[in-house]
Amino acid sequence: MSSQPLTHSKRQLTYAAAAIAIEAAVAKSREIAAPECIAIVDAGGNLLAFARVDAAAVLARDPAIAKAATSASIGAPTGGIPFEFGANLAFASHGGIANLGGGFPIVFRGDVVGAIGVGSGTTEQDIAVAEAGRDAILAALTAAA
Repeated sequence: MSSQPLTHSKRQLTYAAAAIAIEAAVAKSREIAAPECIAIVDAGGNLLAFARVDAAAVLARDPAIAKAATSASIGAPTGGIPFEFGANLAFASHGGIANLGGGFPIVFRGDVVGAIGVGSGTTEQDIAVAEAGRDAILAALTAAA
């Protein structure tokens, strides 16, 4: 028998937390008049919640989800990988890795508990909407702790 633990405990976002982020991100999207696709994933990159604000680009759905999953995976915002590496990673992962701005990890007490990905606007709009969702979740997690 192994003397090593066979399971581990990892904090992850729940749907209730994801709903808080979606609500805040949608509100920001409307405030800045930038219709967006918004995805929230857990720490493993699994989709918890998704919203497409009216008039957001339909083709931005998959990039928003990929931004969230990428950010959860690397524990860092998306868009920072040098272009040549980012393009190769996107190709090799069949679009699963996104190197476009608008993905942010949600880090609580040092742990990546999930991530948010936003797409359909300019990079600046995507980032503003993602930050609003991330900040709302962190405020709720802090208040609940």
